[in-house]
Amino acid sequence: MKEIKKIMDKKLLLKEAGELFMKKEYKKALERYIKVLQNDPTNQEAQLGTILCDLVQEDEEEASALFDFYIILKEENEPHPEEKVIEMVKDLDKTYEQIEEAFSDFANLFYEGISYNDFKLVMESRGGFKRAFEDIMFSTKVVITKKSDFFDFIELLLENGFYDMVYSYLEDAIRLYPSDRKVQEFAKKLGKV
Repeated sequence: MKEIKKIMDKKLLLKEAGELFMKKEYKKALERYIKVLQNDPTNQEAQLGTILCDLVQEDEEEASALFDFYIILKEENEPHPEEKVIEMVKDLDKTYEQIEEAFSDFANLFYEGISYNDFKLVMESRGGFKRAFEDIMFSTKVVITKKSDFFDFIELLLENGFYDMVYSYLEDAIRLYPSDRKVQEFAKKLGKV
């Protein structure tokens, strides 16, 4: 009898949690899901509910769409609908991480670097490439956005004896421009050093 009451309470709590989620009362929905998990930590519906309530903080629209999809899967008697939606959330997390990483890399170029034109001004003020490059090489990046500037930069690195740097830049350049005549010329110059 006690076991039947627990099952009924769990079903009622899950039903209430779902209704509250649909009404956008996420905090109350989360409280219901947590109560279910306290008595049944492996309950997948409650696990999914807590995950979606958490996702609401980042992207309410996405969380709501995933919840709706879950309801559809359930209504269509799909086997293990919770697992399918949890997998989708994991994929979404990976996508967010990739976007954040790409944005971070992009932002770092601009926050931690200087443009090649600005670097040329530093060269003038320091009296030449070698001194300017040594001053900034450990503290910032030179952001090069044009192919011609890149080739000019490589030429200056070669002229000033920064061969290890040229190696690393050319590895990337060969992948990007495998048949470029200028890249091949740099590789030959580097081979003669």
